[in-house]
Amino acid sequence: MSHDHAHDTGLRALAVALTINTVFLVVEVVGALYADSLTLLADAVHMLTDSASLGLALFAAWVTARPADAKRTYGYQRAEVVAAFVNAIFLFATVGYILYESVQRFQDPRPVRPLVVVGVGLLGLAANLAAAWVLRERRDVLNVEGAFVHLLADALGSVAAIGVGIALVFTDLLILDPLFALVVSGLVIYSAKDLLADSLNILLQGTPRGVSVAEVTEYLRDLPGVLDVHDVHVWALSSTDYSLSAHIVVAEDADPDELLGVCRTRLGREFDIDHATIQVESASFSHVADFDCYQIDGKH
Repeated sequence: MSHDHAHDTGLRALAVALTINTVFLVVEVVGALYADSLTLLADAVHMLTDSASLGLALFAAWVTARPADAKRTYGYQRAEVVAAFVNAIFLFATVGYILYESVQRFQDPRPVRPLVVVGVGLLGLAANLAAAWVLRERRDVLNVEGAFVHLLADALGSVAAIGVGIALVFTDLLILDPLFALVVSGLVIYSAKDLLADSLNILLQGTPRGVSVAEVTEYLRDLPGVLDVHDVHVWALSSTDYSLSAHIVVAEDADPDELLGVCRTRLGREFDIDHATIQVESASFSHVADFDCYQIDGKH
């Protein structure tokens, strides 16, 4: 992972994607109301949450870039995680709305204008793919990944709208409209579940996905000069910045400064851990007051 690259929060890409999405949002809302299509309206509502999430992501990217201060000593990196969490909640709220409307349409099917649905669906597909393409290289940032997932789910929603429109050109199966709206709901749930889980895990200071505390502990314990490792904690400051704190017991003849440098380099290379705070304990001492304490907090 390139961390210099990762710290670029994709501000310009988010701004471009927001512009594309918002311009088409107006087109899709008008088209959905004119065609009286629930599938198209569901996709329009989803696109509305996309615009809101992109705007929120843009704000979060700006906040994240602010330097650390006395009140926020780690900076504002968690802003993008909060934004991603809110985005996921928006998606699930959208599902609830679509499900409610689908039940109403199953009970009382209404005719739609299929050609309008197809035309708006095609435009929506193009707009979503264009916006997603703009964000494709910044997906390593959770906040941008959230926006990217929104757009892909919306693209699939547009495909569903196109399918409904084409089917209704040749048939009078009005039930297809709420049925495909349920398909869109399933896509939303599928796209949102990992985003919700990952952002919530970071906010709860859980171990980052793909990092095993047991593996990190064993790795440190196997380093030359290290006798034991305990009190190991690994958490994420953001989607790209991992932190660790640990106590290591070292041999009497070990050089603490050299060993700490090795730990920092190895942790960054093997586990993408940027910030490491390590307390070195001498094997000959058993009381905390007798410890020689060295700390590192650096970036590789």
